[in-house]
Amino acid sequence: MIQAQKITVKNKTGYVFCFSVQWQSSDGTWHATTISSGDYPAMQSRTLTLDEIGVPADAVAVTPYGHTVNPQLGHVQGTPHVTFASNDHIAIYEATVTPKERLQITLEKNG
Repeated sequence: MIQAQKITVKNKTGYVFCFSVQWQSSDGTWHATTISSGDYPAMQSRTLTLDEIGVPADAVAVTPYGHTVNPQLGHVQGTPHVTFASNDHIAIYEATVTPKERLQITLEKNG
């Protein structure tokens, strides 16, 4: 699993997009940060630094959790998840809308 200290999401949805971060504790429970990227337009990206937004160092897995202004697309977690490490690395995800009008957030192959 990729280790990262920051998460970037490139908005390629064609809509205004926003994401927060979800993290999993050792007991398997998912938690959400209260700080988000804020709304940002298509073809831009935002980066959140995990330790600055409340993700604990012992988080088992970390992922972006995002949505667009189009409520029909819903909210989705990014895949695959990454692990948190204080290493200044960035996990880069892309938010896109599939041909079947489903939102997806996927880790770039070189992420």
